[in-house]
Amino acid sequence: MAKMPKQVMDLINDPEAVKFLATVDNEGKPNCALIASLSAPSEDVLIFADLLMNKTKKNLTSTGKVAATVFKAPWSSYQVKGTFEGFQRSGPLYDMAQAISKESPFLKGKVYFYIKQVGVIKVDEVYLSQTPIPGKRIA
Repeated sequence: MAKMPKQVMDLINDPEAVKFLATVDNEGKPNCALIASLSAPSEDVLIFADLLMNKTKKNLTSTGKVAATVFKAPWSSYQVKGTFEGFQRSGPLYDMAQAISKESPFLKGKVYFYIKQVGVIKVDEVYLSQTPIPGKRIA
C-alpha cells in the first residue's frame, strides 16, 4: 500500500479537476470513464460515487484493477493505481461522497445523480503524469 503525497490529494479533492478511472475486464479489454465524484478522504484511499458506470462497475467487481488519473489546467496531473475494495451503502465514506457530489460543478443540481453506493479503492502506487518526469513513481 502506498500513501499519496499532499499535492496529489489536494488535486484529487479539487472539484474543478478532471478525473478518470481506467479499468480492465476479464479479457484484458480496457475501459476509461470520467468520474467527477472521485476524491481522496485519506492518503491511502480513493472513493467515488456509483453513478452511470455500468461497464466500470462490472470491471471493478470482476478484476479489481483500477487506475485513476486527475488533471487540472494549465498542467498538473497524477495517476494513482489501486485495488478495488468494494462498494459501501452507508457509513462515513458514503456520507462524504454524498456531500462531495452536492458541491461538484459537474454533478451539482443534477437530481438524476442519486448515489446508491460509494466505491472504495486502496492506493497501491502513485505516479507523475506531468513534467519534469511523466511516469515517474512518487509513492
